[in-house]
Amino acid sequence: MRLEDKIAVVTGVGGRIGGLVALAYAREGAHVVALDENRDKAEAVAAQVKELGRKSLALQVDVTDKAAVEEMVRRVVSEFGGIDILFNGTGTAHNQAFLTFKEEDFDHAMAVGLKAFFLTCQAVGRQMAEQGRGGKIVNLSSIVGRLGSGEAAAWCTTRSGVDAMNRAIAQALGYYGVNVNCLVHGGMESIPYPHEVERAERRRRIPFGRLGKPEDLVGGAIFLASDESDFVTGESLYVDGGYTTAAVTEDGYRPEWARAEHTAEGPRKDKYARP
Repeated sequence: MRLEDKIAVVTGVGGRIGGLVALAYAREGAHVVALDENRDKAEAVAAQVKELGRKSLALQVDVTDKAAVEEMVRRVVSEFGGIDILFNGTGTAHNQAFLTFKEEDFDHAMAVGLKAFFLTCQAVGRQMAEQGRGGKIVNLSSIVGRLGSGEAAAWCTTRSGVDAMNRAIAQALGYYGVNVNCLVHGGMESIPYPHEVERAERRRRIPFGRLGKPEDLVGGAIFLASDESDFVTGESLYVDGGYTTAAVTEDGYRPEWARAEHTAEGPRKDKYARP
């Protein structure tokens, strides 16, 4: 097991990605503290961790509140003796047209998707520095922090902010042996595309010819939390099927099945089409 007896704190376990990562860490031998603003969701994940034979603790924590985050760290240290891994999985989009974007929604997105990362990294990073045994911090981000989207001003801002803050924190905590990296997702099938043609358009931009699944992120989350990433810090691991590298490729350089003729019925086929 790659995370044998490590103590992992996972925020946002009520979301599909956070929940999957918490269970993946448990399967790799870690004891997991499941955090979410919804107590029932946190307890459900903690119960599944225990079924895997690992210790777990469910906590309802407002990760936008400094005092609550610091109390969470004290509670975890009291019950588990320390913290080895932090996976930050919170965030919210509030997607809406930029010219009428609500200020309160923007503020909420900043708190949940950026301030929360700062507070948890600071409190857990301080504990890791005091422990003197290093640690791993993994911050979940998105390709929108790099690409942008007209109806996602808040989401783009928080993800870009997480990417930049990740590098700064990596530099600050590197002196204490703590690795800090981003896990960046994109092109996910879980996004509620309003029209099938939009889903098809997103799919054709991915060289692998399919949308991603939250499960595709698990391997990267484990790698960045394990000893295998001991000399990796301040980096962003893109798990997007090549979306960010291929999104601007002109149709003339795509195989025919991936060209703009995509319709709701699916891609055109040629002799090199995917089965």
